[in-house]
Amino acid sequence: MNNAVKKIIALQALLLVGCGSQNLIIDTYIPSPLVNKNENISARLVFDEKLQNFIFSPEKVQRNEASIEINFGSSQVKLFQNVFSSFFSLVDFESEDSKSAKIIRIDISLDKFEYLTPQMAANQKYSVWFKYNIQILDDKDQSIDNWFITGYGEQETGTFQADEAFTRAIQIALRDTGANLSIKTQDEIKDIVNSIS
Repeated sequence: MNNAVKKIIALQALLLVGCGSQNLIIDTYIPSPLVNKNENISARLVFDEKLQNFIFSPEKVQRNEASIEINFGSSQVKLFQNVFSSFFSLVDFESEDSKSAKIIRIDISLDKFEYLTPQMAANQKYSVWFKYNIQILDDKDQSIDNWFITGYGEQETGTFQADEAFTRAIQIALRDTGANLSIKTQDEIKDIVNSIS
């Protein structure tokens, strides 16, 4: 092995050692869809604890790149609140209004979060994919419907630094989730209303 190759290998090793942990905090705005709100039904959102407190850390096999920790804060909760509050009035468990209204319960959990970095995918993109499980139940806890909603986002590194490109990919994926959820709710709202009328 010649000296140039040895220097490149040594430099790469130093870069990997020097890559400390990154802590990305995601806080993105998801716009509310412009739809007609159903005034006859209220919804109670129930979030899985894993979703509410979601902090992602990579598997050990992926840590040879860097230890990336992603703190989603309340972005995921806000996403579902923004979308569902456009279709229904949201109530909490203690609300007095909830005793007289027709109520559905919407249980929301994060099923999967997957990502690819440029090093993993051998390209210049960060890619992010979400999959959520949404169960809709009536006021007697009987299942009305069960949805799987996904969102995908990617961002080329280009002029962005790695953490900014990764953050943008996550934000795009969350917005895509919001759009897919809005479309699904719009498509299914008539069946939901009919099932509890």
